[in-house]
Amino acid sequence: MKKMKLVLVGNGMAGVRTIEELLKPAPDLYDITGFGAEPHGNYNRILLSPVLAGEMTIQDIILNDLQWYADNGITLHLGARVTRIDRHNRSVIATDRNGETVTANYDRLLIATGSTPFMPPFPGRDLPGVISY
Repeated sequence: MKKMKLVLVGNGMAGVRTIEELLKPAPDLYDITGFGAEPHGNYNRILLSPVLAGEMTIQDIILNDLQWYADNGITLHLGARVTRIDRHNRSVIATDRNGETVTANYDRLLIATGSTPFMPPFPGRDLPGVISY
């Protein structure tokens, strides 16, 4: 039986948790490709404050290391921003961290990109070191 192609856009907690649940009953159902704009595997965003405070490292809050993706046969494109979804051709087009175009075809598409925090329009918000999360 040919595997269906599943593409995950967004490598955060919700998307990867969905993948984990899909793998439990049917680990061979999908050929999975994931795209994440960040340069590492998924991590616990709830613990991001201690990382920013220097109390923990990003390695301390990683939920699934790169070996987990490999062990589960998941092709993961880190540092890759999805620039287009071609619904007609059922493909996802991204630009990787080297500026190269990466395309992945899908039968099923899961978009789990989270949100962008709102930065109120106050003086100094554009100064170096001011971030939102």
